[in-house]
Amino acid sequence: MTDKVLNFSLTREEMPVRIGDGDYVLQELDGAERDRYLQDVGGRIRIAKDGNAAGVKNFKGMQAFLVSLALKKQVSGDLENVPVDTIQGWPSKVVSGLFDAARELSGLDKEDGEDEVGND
Repeated sequence: MTDKVLNFSLTREEMPVRIGDGDYVLQELDGAERDRYLQDVGGRIRIAKDGNAAGVKNFKGMQAFLVSLALKKQVSGDLENVPVDTIQGWPSKVVSGLFDAARELSGLDKEDGEDEVGND
């Protein structure tokens, strides 16, 4: 038995974002949002005859979907997700930068089981 205690915060991490003259919040995904994103990515994977992943068959909207799940804007006192169509109209450097930040914020940037325990 170990004396190690896992300690978690239930508060999602947030990062303020300014795009043009608009203020937004990039928020860590919750479990359901993370599952939606991973399900979407899983459906895009091309499988080779040997059963191994052989690449992505469709990139359309992939970055914007994750950004839309994570990016919020204050609307009438509530935080609301920014629609995919809005994000798709932004410059690619903006979308890619937000995508990378959202992946990092939600622990989706880890490879080979390197997920960290805890979020505080």
